Amino acid sequence: MPHVACVRIPLNRLTLAIALAGAPLLPMLAAPLQAAEQRQHYAIAAGPLNSVLLAISRQSGQLIAFDQHLMEGLSSPAITGDLDLQQALSRALKGSGLRVQREASGALSIQGQPTAAADATVSPAPRSEASTPRLESVLVTAQKREEALQRVPVPMSVVSGRKIEDTNAGASATQITRFIPNTSSATIDNQRPRWWIRGIGTGDQRANTVSPVGIYLDDVYLNNVDATSFPLFDLDRVEVLKGPQGTLWGKNTTAGAINFVSRKPDFKDNPGYLKLDAGSHASRTVEGAAGTVLVDDKIAGRVSFRHNQRDGLAEDNSSGGRSGDTQDDALRLQLAVNFNDSLDGVFNLHYRTFKSRGNGLDGSTAGILARGANGTNAFGYSPRLSRTNVDYTLAGKDDLEHKGGSATLNWQLGDLTLTSISAFEDVTRTIRGDSDYTPADLARGYRDLHSRQWSQELRLASPKEQTLSWVAGVHYFHEKLDYTEARAAVDGSFLTPYFNNTQTEQGNTSYAVFGSTTWQVTEPLRITTGLRWTSEQKDIDLNRVAAVGSAQFSDPSRWWSRSSVSNPLQVTAVQDESRTWNDFTWDVTPEYQLNDHARVYLRYAKGFRSGGFNTGATSQGSVATVDPEYLSAYELGLKSEWFDGRLNLNGSVFYYDYKDIQLNAVVGTSTGALSTLTNGARGKLRGAELEIEALPVDGLHLQAGIGLLHSEFTDYQSGSDDFSGNRFVRAPSVSATFGVEYRYPLGIGGYLIPQTDWSYRSKQYYFANNQTDPALSEDAFALGNASLAWLSQDEKLRISLYSQNITDRKYVNHSLPVSYGGNAIFYGEPRTLGLSVTTRW
Repeated sequence: MPHVACVRIPLNRLTLAIALAGAPLLPMLAAPLQAAEQRQHYAIAAGPLNSVLLAISRQSGQLIAFDQHLMEGLSSPAITGDLDLQQALSRALKGSGLRVQREASGALSIQGQPTAAADATVSPAPRSEASTPRLESVLVTAQKREEALQRVPVPMSVVSGRKIEDTNAGASATQITRFIPNTSSATIDNQRPRWWIRGIGTGDQRANTVSPVGIYLDDVYLNNVDATSFPLFDLDRVEVLKGPQGTLWGKNTTAGAINFVSRKPDFKDNPGYLKLDAGSHASRTVEGAAGTVLVDDKIAGRVSFRHNQRDGLAEDNSSGGRSGDTQDDALRLQLAVNFNDSLDGVFNLHYRTFKSRGNGLDGSTAGILARGANGTNAFGYSPRLSRTNVDYTLAGKDDLEHKGGSATLNWQLGDLTLTSISAFEDVTRTIRGDSDYTPADLARGYRDLHSRQWSQELRLASPKEQTLSWVAGVHYFHEKLDYTEARAAVDGSFLTPYFNNTQTEQGNTSYAVFGSTTWQVTEPLRITTGLRWTSEQKDIDLNRVAAVGSAQFSDPSRWWSRSSVSNPLQVTAVQDESRTWNDFTWDVTPEYQLNDHARVYLRYAKGFRSGGFNTGATSQGSVATVDPEYLSAYELGLKSEWFDGRLNLNGSVFYYDYKDIQLNAVVGTSTGALSTLTNGARGKLRGAELEIEALPVDGLHLQAGIGLLHSEFTDYQSGSDDFSGNRFVRAPSVSATFGVEYRYPLGIGGYLIPQTDWSYRSKQYYFANNQTDPALSEDAFALGNASLAWLSQDEKLRISLYSQNITDRKYVNHSLPVSYGGNAIFYGEPRTLGLSVTTRW
């Protein structure tokens, strides 16, 4: 008997098809077959999904019904090996958004709404002028398995690697937040961003403080924030998940998680590129990637790199040179290995060095806003406040080295997939410079850290097409941190010379067990639940000393070292302690499909950020242990696609109940700004988000988003001060993004592509405890970027003229109450211009 796959078509054509097929088809429709239980050897080449399904049907003898229109634009990987029917179909449908359903007749049918037309790692094919415009679909791993972005019932945004390249946003990971409302990532010292999502983040900049925004590089958690400002190059995409993500992503994701996913080695096309860029401040960048197949169908490799050099943004009037010259070099090596039909892996090695000369300020220039009469500080000095001129006592330096590696293995164990991710990261950073930002020697700062982390995750996943699918796993993490911080005044012209030095060793070990299930209750209703138990132990050995009386330096060139001080040193604070915290995080998400193009979800999630220690202690009385913080999030969301794939519209409203909040209280002291970490405050947050992506006509691509926040500390006591009623830090009431790109075909060949993207933020505060000083906040502002590019007809060559901060908006990136009668003001980058040339193959 011939084996035939039934293609679902409209009723009139279906009736005709059955009539023409005649009696041989009827027995197949009437009786279920036993192919699902039988294993057989498949050897089906990769190709269009409909062709692969027909081949599976013919080989298995099982009728598979599907709508031909659902198959348009979808492809399948090769189906090889000894598999049963369910395994073969799971591989064919992986990432398509479609699933298998058995009918009462015994036939199998393909159901669902396709929202992923192809693997997102594949570059789009050249466009046909007559083609129907449709948004490119995206695959994500937000729930630890590949699936279409629009099918994930989690509030998230995705930025493609191609967009990062085309908009020249690759200088730093912090650039990603310019495309997404209700996010920010300001940095004032190159490599330690202040990550915030929906008003949740931390301003504490000490090496042992972890951010409530979890940062991941190829699914590997980066605990030390100094490692999270890496340049962006040769990426597939960046996934930004909002709200607590503790079940699948682990600890310290109270605010959310951001996963940077690199392009992987390819066994077919091996796409590569080379980009040359030159811009303002003598900026020059060389970036590229190339891949090759080393052994057919077995081993493929890929190498990616980026080099950037740039002169400082400001003239240092004291030294007569530029301040903040930088050089940033990064390299990534990857190897993909297919060991056999059921085992494959990707091995990743990465290395980066960053160097800055000046005061270690890249993307910021710092000056002092004097608070005294006639614009003077406490010493009668009139400081300069400028984006282009600074006055520093001494030139600083900033040296960072980041190296690491990971091995990701996937085993097909029958219907199940076992994934192992083993990783190691090593980060060292030394930064020193002027901490009072004036030519007076009031405060010199020094930081030196060395972080080594090891992590291992094992997870087992069932096929997601099953009625009840699940993911379960265990996670291990260990970090060893060595950290030294020093502050001093040496020459004594304005202050009595002083010296203090804090040395810290901290260990951090955590274990977790987690699981998540998705139950397809009915065709339109499914429920996802997750649970994670985490145990974390931290131990600290802290020792702080200060010079007794006026500090005398036997070696002023090494003023930060204890051995450079000749007079006695007094121990002012010590801590030798170990603490363990255990807790559960969980989430529940029912989702209902309203129709073929719209779904709503209701999500509850509980998250926590682990406790820690206050390494900013200046006396024994300020030594403290900080308890975990907790957040309960309630969210109602919509994900939808309209007008035959031309419009995606996603939105949500949410409410946060936030307690035991870890806060850094910053005050000015006689030796500069002092940051202490405490907790105990409680707050509420209400918000809404709407994001739109559209292709109104062929060639015109629009993206827009708006975020609304209302945040308030409902109970915030600090000593005798009551800060209840204050807003959350970096939580503007309104934030918005907008981007437009138009691809205009030229008669002479190729395309002319004008592009612009804008972001807006209403007033925001930089500290939780001081929201009355206008110098410690920033009023509403908007930033715009634009480019004009020519793209060749085959899309292999792109030449682009671009401008960042095109209006040259002067805005405050951050500020500090440094005392001495003034506040330090850190400005964002001024307008920059550039030219880039990119060739692809």
